[in-house]
Amino acid sequence: MKAKLFLSVFLVSTLAIAQAPKELLQKIQNKFNSIDNFTANYSQVYYSLQGQGTGKTSGKFFYKRKNKFFVELKTQVIVSDGTTIWNSDKKFNRVVVSTFSDDPTSFSLERFIFDYPPLCKIKILKNELSAPGESVLELTPKDQDMAFDDAKIWVNRDGMISKLEVTDRGDVRYLFQFTDLKLNQDLPDSKFIYYPPKGMQIIDIR
Repeated sequence: MKAKLFLSVFLVSTLAIAQAPKELLQKIQNKFNSIDNFTANYSQVYYSLQGQGTGKTSGKFFYKRKNKFFVELKTQVIVSDGTTIWNSDKKFNRVVVSTFSDDPTSFSLERFIFDYPPLCKIKILKNELSAPGESVLELTPKDQDMAFDDAKIWVNRDGMISKLEVTDRGDVRYLFQFTDLKLNQDLPDSKFIYYPPKGMQIIDIR
């Protein structure tokens, strides 16, 4: 009887642990489905795991469902309407225009929240540094066809992403962080279309 009781408790505990990552993922997905857009202060750090180079930038981030975003940095503006990306460099007075699916700078939260998880092993990381109430979900691709080795998603107590860390196949790690999040702001679709200033060089690679 005791053996059966122990086995039952073990199975229930194991099932709860196994379901925890899926429940956290569902919480993230539900939260994302409940909002239309958000704005945030934004910072990005990237570095090679071989120590060959690092970089850091920060600015403003505006995001709207269906892969629309507007990233405003010190010398750069990156805009997507979900189909086209405009990567504007103020220093060189030029803008590169490309399609969203082909541009390596395309940044899609929706892919990490909805598209990639079914293709990955997912687990909750217990030892990662996080703020009170935060959880960390790790995605590890099941095969070698995906463009990254692993991704970690930091989620606040409300289910909103606060940080994303991605390691690509070239062993370069990118850390994106969002602070001062404001949900469901007045962001018209026109915010996510870029009109190059007169005199700016346009490089269209679509």
